Amino acid sequence: MIITLGLLSGLLTTCAWLPQLLRTWRRGRADDISYTYLAVFAAGVLGWLAYGLLAEQPAVFAANVVTFTLIAALTLLKTRPRRRPDQPRR
Repeated sequence: MIITLGLLSGLLTTCAWLPQLLRTWRRGRADDISYTYLAVFAAGVLGWLAYGLLAEQPAVFAANVVTFTLIAALTLLKTRPRRRPDQPRR
């Protein structure tokens, strides 16, 4: 029961990033998200990932692997915009 609660909670908090990632993908840029925020959040996620590994908590570990992957994708989209900010959206 506790592992199920952890997995469900991890799924919900991780999936909360999908709308931001999809919005960024559609817009082709992430100029409204600061690098400082992404760096601090990623550091915290890596800390939780390490905690989940060291404490042998599979739900914490799994959720943070996925969250870190989404944050890395968002950071990549921010560093390599697909479209100029002044270019109109189609």
